[in-house]
Amino acid sequence: MVIGAGVGGLTAAARLAHAGFSVTVLEKNSRVGGRLDREERNGYVWDTGPTLLLMPDVYREFFRSLGRDLHDFLELRKLSPNYRVRFGDSTTLDMTTDLSALMAGVEAIEPGAGAGLLRFLADAAVKYRVGRQRFVERNFVHAREFFSPRNLVDLLRTGAIDNYWRYTGRFFRDDRLRQAFSFQTIYLGISPYHAPAVYALLPYTELVEEGLWFPSGGMYVLAEALQRCAELEGVEVRTGVTVSEICVRGERVWGVETDQGDVPADVVLANADLPYVYRYLLPASARDLPAARVERLDYTCSAYMLYIGARRRWPHLLHHNFFLSGDYAGTLGDIFARRMLPRDPAFYVCAASESEPHYAPPGGTSLMVLVPVPAQSPAVRWECEGEAFRARILNLLETRAGLTGLRDAIDVLWERTPADWRTVYNLHRGAAFGLAHGLFQVGWFRPDNRSRLLPNLYFVGASTRPGTGVPLVMIGARLVAERIMLEQCA
Repeated sequence: MVIGAGVGGLTAAARLAHAGFSVTVLEKNSRVGGRLDREERNGYVWDTGPTLLLMPDVYREFFRSLGRDLHDFLELRKLSPNYRVRFGDSTTLDMTTDLSALMAGVEAIEPGAGAGLLRFLADAAVKYRVGRQRFVERNFVHAREFFSPRNLVDLLRTGAIDNYWRYTGRFFRDDRLRQAFSFQTIYLGISPYHAPAVYALLPYTELVEEGLWFPSGGMYVLAEALQRCAELEGVEVRTGVTVSEICVRGERVWGVETDQGDVPADVVLANADLPYVYRYLLPASARDLPAARVERLDYTCSAYMLYIGARRRWPHLLHHNFFLSGDYAGTLGDIFARRMLPRDPAFYVCAASESEPHYAPPGGTSLMVLVPVPAQSPAVRWECEGEAFRARILNLLETRAGLTGLRDAIDVLWERTPADWRTVYNLHRGAAFGLAHGLFQVGWFRPDNRSRLLPNLYFVGASTRPGTGVPLVMIGARLVAERIMLEQCA
């Protein structure tokens, strides 16, 4: 039994069914995908969740493990350049896998910095390969497996205790370049000023390890492909079914209670956000992560979203566009330390209609705008501040992003706040990326993918091991499926 048809739930379900398990997936929403979702209104289409497809080798491995070929389910197109970064002073840098073009862009900002870029990428390559092999793609059932002498050495090699922002200063003097090669930690919902240096692997992944891709038809076709693959393996996917409780008898789970009756199960795999599972689906006596500890965990930031359909195009937009603020440190401090709406917001614009013309009517543009904001916080009252914040973002889109005449061209506009992330996807505090990835919430320190009190209850998703992001969740689905096969078939 799998609770939730997100990426992790569908991927694990398909692997388990392929191994011979009888698997049912229960999903509360009307369709699969979780945060990997799509919306269509008035002829416009938006990918409403993840829009960056990294690490295609993870997707290939999944289909190959089932004896299938990714290309029979998805057509992936490589983006070039990956995306454009616009800094607070209006200079730009195109981030691309074309190393000569990237070096030229870096040198234009800081003459002589090309050598620093090469050293940065070489060091990040070590972090990427050691990090994936030794820490990301492994199950750690016992503490001694994580804290082995070799692993402690490898933790030092990956920069797990180094500060990321200080680390970038070893390679670049210009703050704009330090920003360009550090803001990616916001994908993980954490500030580069407080992130471990190991996360240099993020820009390395984009720039060297195969780059950024986009599935023909949009990101949601990935969710459809995962569902189709799971069903071909015999998985029963039931949407519109809300699980209200994981039922426990003694020291084992015996099934789940839903709005359509009880469903028995020998093993339960929860793909709902892990803090939600512990707070609302498990009896208090069965929680090895008590509610008080759930509240003490560190959470990622959230995301204020604008989905805009406009009756015109802006030729300077790429598929992916990042606009950093003039006060980089102050903006991140507002979000992560002061937990208030940023006074000088940074934002990301995804113009997927640049790659998929059917995402907008002829001559139109489909825009997804993501603004990092705090998760639900006493310092933010969206009912009072939301309208003014929306107006500020629309103004920044017209000025900083160069979307001249946007307001007059809008056909459709709708938004999503942290409260919506909490309501639609059961994300605690509306933290759009789940639990944060600071030093003491990664690896062994991150919540386990199996309950320590209930040996037939498992977890998959962004808030358990190895972490957030579609590729990591898919890796986590492989790890938990392997653990279930090992422990439940013994």
